[in-house]
Amino acid sequence: MDIVKFEDAPFYNPPNHEGVISRRLQGDAVSSADFAWVGHSDFPAGVVVPMEAGTFSKIYVVTTGSLTIEQTDGTRHLLGQWDSIFIPAGEARSVINESGVPAAIIVVTPPPAT
Repeated sequence: MDIVKFEDAPFYNPPNHEGVISRRLQGDAVSSADFAWVGHSDFPAGVVVPMEAGTFSKIYVVTTGSLTIEQTDGTRHLLGQWDSIFIPAGEARSVINESGVPAAIIVVTPPPAT
């Protein structure tokens, strides 16, 4: 069993996430979880993660505030507290905090293939 206290969770910098503050909660070097990596990301008001396609699937769970997820065709999904979204590998998306207040998400991804 591996316990990671939030205040001890290491920060990490996802590519192209300027202004986003992220911590690794499980997996990677912080625990022996081998089936998923779990992170927490704070999105200050006004932060925009540009449109990009990830190389792996991910799940976002909004824990505070609200975020807009935009697809390449312009479709926008407003997610509020406890809403979640599954984004398949290769599907592009942008993450936007246009709410005027901070928002936060839990991110769940598979570990990288070894």
